[in-house]
Amino acid sequence: MLRYQFELKQVRSTLIQVYGRVQGVGFRPFVYRLATSLNLKGYVFNSSKNVRILLQGDDKKIEIFKRRLREDAPPLSLIDRVSETEVHREAYREFAIKESQKEEGFVFISADIAVCEECLQEMRSPKDRRYRYPFINCTNCGPRYSIIEDIPYDRAQTTMKTFKMCKLCEEEYRNPLSRRFHAQPNSCFDCGPSLWLEDIEYNDIFKKIAELLKDGKILAVKGLGGFHIACDATNDDAVKLLRQRKNRPHKPFALMMKDIAMVEKYCFVSKEEKVILLSKERPIVLLEVKNLHNISEMAAPFQRNLGVMLPYTPYHYLIFDLIDFPLIMTSANITGEPIIKDNNKIKEDLRTIVDFYVLHNRDITHRTDDSVVFSVKGRGMQILRRSRGYVPDPVKLPIKVYPCLAMGAELKNTFTLAKDDVAIPSPHIGDLKNLETLEVYKDTIREYIHLFKIEPMKLITDLHPNYISTNIGLKLKEYMEVVQVQHHKAHIYSLLLDNQYHKDIVGFSFDGTGYGEDGQIWGGEIFTGNLNGLQRKYHFAYFPLTGGDKAIENPKRILLSYLLFNFPEYVKQIAYKYTENEIDITERLIKYNMTVQTSSAGRIFDLVSSLLDIRDTISYEAQAAIELEMAARESDNNDIYDYNIGNGIIDLNPMIINILKEKKKKTKSHIARAFHNTIVKIMVDIAEDLRRKTDINTVGFSGGVFQNKLLLSLAVKALTMKNFRVLLHRQVPANDGGISLGQIIMARKGAP
Repeated sequence: MLRYQFELKQVRSTLIQVYGRVQGVGFRPFVYRLATSLNLKGYVFNSSKNVRILLQGDDKKIEIFKRRLREDAPPLSLIDRVSETEVHREAYREFAIKESQKEEGFVFISADIAVCEECLQEMRSPKDRRYRYPFINCTNCGPRYSIIEDIPYDRAQTTMKTFKMCKLCEEEYRNPLSRRFHAQPNSCFDCGPSLWLEDIEYNDIFKKIAELLKDGKILAVKGLGGFHIACDATNDDAVKLLRQRKNRPHKPFALMMKDIAMVEKYCFVSKEEKVILLSKERPIVLLEVKNLHNISEMAAPFQRNLGVMLPYTPYHYLIFDLIDFPLIMTSANITGEPIIKDNNKIKEDLRTIVDFYVLHNRDITHRTDDSVVFSVKGRGMQILRRSRGYVPDPVKLPIKVYPCLAMGAELKNTFTLAKDDVAIPSPHIGDLKNLETLEVYKDTIREYIHLFKIEPMKLITDLHPNYISTNIGLKLKEYMEVVQVQHHKAHIYSLLLDNQYHKDIVGFSFDGTGYGEDGQIWGGEIFTGNLNGLQRKYHFAYFPLTGGDKAIENPKRILLSYLLFNFPEYVKQIAYKYTENEIDITERLIKYNMTVQTSSAGRIFDLVSSLLDIRDTISYEAQAAIELEMAARESDNNDIYDYNIGNGIIDLNPMIINILKEKKKKTKSHIARAFHNTIVKIMVDIAEDLRRKTDINTVGFSGGVFQNKLLLSLAVKALTMKNFRVLLHRQVPANDGGISLGQIIMARKGAP
């Protein structure tokens, strides 16, 4: 604690309490410098729920302080609210930074941030004591959420507590004029974490890493929130071998590239995309391929996009100093399991996948996978996976809720912890059907409750009786109130909360699967309403699914069920896809009503993909729909197929017949684009119909189908031209990763 003195005389003082993301971001030294520059006396300290500031001095200077507190706050801070109280305290002779205090309440915790330019400059300076130091950081960058164990955010409550600072680092840490003042991960070669290559000899670790990558080796590299698997993206043999070892035949790999110049060599990069790539969050950005050049086609087979990120740790930069090619940089895990974060586990689980391990001894408390985003021209960023860089940033709510825990969906799971007007979504968890993922889910819930000091009074689950997240929630009924909310309504509530929107909306909720209020499988739903309630107005006509989850993995099975149910006379056109036994069994299942009925938009995309012979079976979720979109992007026709809308039902049979008739006459890309055009035209027709009936002029999109950039862009453009206000997700994904935010509506205070 800095030295401070006081007299016993009580003087009028101003007590300011600042709430939000104000710890671990250089807020206290900023307050210290601001107060001393204005010759104000008093103190500042962290508590477990806010930053507290006591000011004594000239009233005009205190007013200047309050204004600049918001205007000049550190770049990583996020001020939620500021309270001010007049009190009487001892007269202080200087301004001090006091030790942190524990008390009831919670504070926001900063996400992990990419290394800043100032640190990079020091790391590249031969005269600097941290020259080529792989863990350089300051209060403006580096690990935060991934290393914190408890609040207040002090070094003793992070995984850095095992590293005792040397004299020079300690001086920086204690100096409020240093940008490393109370930078909890502050360290250097003499006192900080170490990076090493396991079981191999070398003189210079980065030269050796570069040599191994150039030789086509596959490496596990420990990052901020977990491990990556890395190899040379231009080495076709290495990429193929990685696919073989990881049992991942088609799902695209993420790439890391050295700088924007390298990205622009391979991809088209808009101004908006460049800003996102260079942002402090450093997500993976989906970019349109310009020219693959020497990148292996196996990096992202059947794609027109590459998922690209820039380096974000110091040692990423040190590796790229010695190579001039892109790297595959994909999450290190067993397929379907969470990203691995521990040294021993990576050596145990991936011993048959990777050749060498790049390890360090700074433990990761909270795993965070790389976030994935894309940009919609004129509408900003859309998040596909919300994790590193964005978690655990809060979402400010337009309503107040009781302390609650929303359990989320089963695929792409996240949960959300909320209280009053703040929601804190979890990082991306994954597919809860996997036992390892389920354990991570439970652990992360416990960690969130511990960190944010929110004890849930209500627990909210999905309506689906077979979701694992639902079953976990229902088992807790004897301990707290458990309520349920329909999946697709939760999507629209999520959209409304994400945009802090109170008014009525026409909400399009399109995805693959969700349990409906009538017991059927929904997925192509249109609602009207607001945060007080939603009413289902339209949906795609039901059709049968045979084989449950197996149907989802086999788009050709969905196609067969659709045709046999609606117009079996056309089955002969696609009979080449099936054995006689497959057709016979499917026919019997439909005849004897041994199927589930669905209105799923996602399944419609799947069956059209199969109908066009684009994708009959999938090896990863949404593959058929993604490749259908890729085909559609090769055409720019404006054709629209026939369809019928009546009595709240959208009948696509005329469109399917059109496609069957055109299949041998036009290209796959032409038909795929016309299909997308038709879905957009249906959306416009319904929006206009509901506007006439209800005067609602705002529309919004949620659900996994709206991960389709082409569909989303076309729909936004078409509806905007019809003078609709269009709401898109901003802070959470449109897919099931955003469901948990919408679920918290059921804990609303004063909800009808």
